[in-house]
Amino acid sequence: MKDKYLLCDSSTLISLTGSCLEGLLYFFKDKYGVRTLIPRSVQRETVDTPLSLATKEYCFSAIRIKEMINDKVVEVVDQDVSAETKKIMDTANKVFYAHGSPITLMHLGETEMIALARKLEVNSILIDERTTRILIDDPTSLTQHLQDEFRTSIMVNRQSLAQLADLVRGMEVIRSTEVAFLGYEKGFFDHFDDLKKQATEAGLYKLKYAGCAISFKEIEEYVGRL
Repeated sequence: MKDKYLLCDSSTLISLTGSCLEGLLYFFKDKYGVRTLIPRSVQRETVDTPLSLATKEYCFSAIRIKEMINDKVVEVVDQDVSAETKKIMDTANKVFYAHGSPITLMHLGETEMIALARKLEVNSILIDERTTRILIDDPTSLTQHLQDEFRTSIMVNRQSLAQLADLVRGMEVIRSTEVAFLGYEKGFFDHFDDLKKQATEAGLYKLKYAGCAISFKEIEEYVGRL
């Protein structure tokens, strides 16, 4: 993490709370002053909506995220970025086409987060969802994935791709697993004493199963560095 601010989307908050590892955000705020910010749409998606539904599948995560907001570990930022959000979403969702129709890849939560990051000049963004992360880091590599998914040739709009690259230039995309490994390096898992490495490895796998888009090979590479 290059600065004292992180913009976080719904996928990372869900992964962290689903793994009981939201303490990482407390740790980095208390020890290093790192502030985790979310747009209002992420609060609605991760807290307000789950708590209002009859189904309780995501209710416990919603309660844990709400607690982080109450503790001011996660800060909800009210900024009008609707115009920038629409611009980014329209551009991103016109990069790839299947059967002549554009493929919708980005939705409100993550798009508003990116727009807010641009407005606040925050470069570090937390995203666990695979498609959005790759769309920012290496969008051309999505072509083969989409061809496999849709079982058809995918057309790439090079103009929209170049425009998207300009809109997300300089952003550092971080996953919850990278936050966990950095936590290991900085002492978050030290209280496990001789089980520190085992706890970190278990945490990485738990984050994967909670929704973080990371391969087993990548986890093995992390484990090799413990």
